[in-house]
Amino acid sequence: MEEKLLYRRHEHPSGQPEKERLQLILPEKYVKNTIKYYHSQMGEGNHFGITKTLGHLSRFFWWPGISTDVSAHIVRCETCLKFKGPIRKNRAPLKIFQDGVLHGRWHVDVCDMPVTKEGYRYLLVAVEAFSGWPVMVPMKNQSAETIARALISDVFSVYGAPISILTDQGRAFDSELFKEIMDLYHIRKLRTSGCHPSANGKAERWIRTLKKNLAMLVGKIQHNWPDYIPFVAQAYRSLPHTSHKFSPYEVMFGAPMRTPSTLSQGIPPEVPQMRRDYPYAVREVLAEIHETVRSMNLQAATKMKSYYDRTAMVQPFVAGDKVLLYRRQRKSGESLKLKALWEGPFVIITIINDCNARIERIDPPKDRMIVHMDRLALYPRTEDSEGAWLNLVLSE
Repeated sequence: MEEKLLYRRHEHPSGQPEKERLQLILPEKYVKNTIKYYHSQMGEGNHFGITKTLGHLSRFFWWPGISTDVSAHIVRCETCLKFKGPIRKNRAPLKIFQDGVLHGRWHVDVCDMPVTKEGYRYLLVAVEAFSGWPVMVPMKNQSAETIARALISDVFSVYGAPISILTDQGRAFDSELFKEIMDLYHIRKLRTSGCHPSANGKAERWIRTLKKNLAMLVGKIQHNWPDYIPFVAQAYRSLPHTSHKFSPYEVMFGAPMRTPSTLSQGIPPEVPQMRRDYPYAVREVLAEIHETVRSMNLQAATKMKSYYDRTAMVQPFVAGDKVLLYRRQRKSGESLKLKALWEGPFVIITIINDCNARIERIDPPKDRMIVHMDRLALYPRTEDSEGAWLNLVLSE
C-alpha cells in the first residue's frame, strides 16, 4: 500500500529481483475506461490485439479477471472488427447445381480486354452449363442493347433459348431491356448475390482460362486478341473434360471434333451411306453420352462438396440481427489498403436460405440488398457488461 493505493508485486519470469515491478490493483469502476484508453488511444494501443494490449496493461495494472475483460472488450471493438474482420469468417456449405439437361442453363459474363484498333474493348462470355461449351463475342461497349444483340445472334439463334441464364448483378443484366428480352424468350433470369462471383464459376473460370491462353498467343501485340478467339474456342471445345472424359463438342453433337491433329493421323474413311434411322441412332448416342456426363458430374460435384464442407461454418443468423458487411469497394482516390473493408451496421430483414440473406443499412441511405452469408459478421454488442472483476467479487 502506497499513498492509500493498493499495489501488487509482480515477479519477472526470469526470477531476478531487480526486474520486479508494482502493479496498481485497479478498482472496478475504472476498468472499462482504462482498457479503452490503452487499446484505442493513438500512441498507446492503436487497436492492437489481445496479447499486446494485455501485455501493455499488465505493466501498470492488475485486477481479478484482467485477461477476460481485455478479451471481451477487444472482441466487441467495432473499429477492430471493421478493419480486421471477425476471427472466424463465415463459410457456407457448397451448393450443387443440378445440370441435368443440355441447354438448360447458360452462364454469362463480360470481361474487360485491351482496346483494339476497331474499338473492341469487352468480351461477352457465355458457357453452356451441362457441356461446358463456350461462346465468346467481342464488343465495343457493354450496354444492355449490345449484350442482348450478342446473345440473340450468337446463342439463341444458334442453340435455341435456354431454360435459364445466370449472370452477376451488372447494370446491363439488371436493365429493363434485358428483362424484356428474357421475358420475350421465356427465359428464367438468375443472378449471383452481390460481390460473390463464385456462384457464376463456370463463366469466371472460363474467363481466367481464356486470358491465360490469349496471353501466351498474342505476345506483345495485344490489340489483335479477337483474331485468336476462334482458335482458343476450338481447342477448348475439342478437349475432354477431366471428370467424364467427353469434350464439349461430343456432348453437343455426339462425336469427337475433327481437328488438324486428328486429320494428321490419316484421311478418314469415306462416310457410309446415311441410314434411314440415322436420326434415331444419333439420339441414342447422345442419350448415352448425356447419361454418363450427368452421372460423372454429380459424382465430381459431390466429392467437391464433401471436401469444401470440411471447413464450412455459418453463424446462425436470424431476422433482426445487426451485422457488418464485407465490401471490397473504394471511392475515387481511396486505397483498399487503408480502408475498412467491413461496413455497417446493417440489419437482416429476411433469411432467404442457408446461403443468402436480405439486409438493409440502419443509417441512411437505407439501401437494401441480397448478400451471401460469407460476407456477414455479427455486429459487436456495445452494451455495458458487468465484467469479470465484478462477477468474481459477487461470486465470492
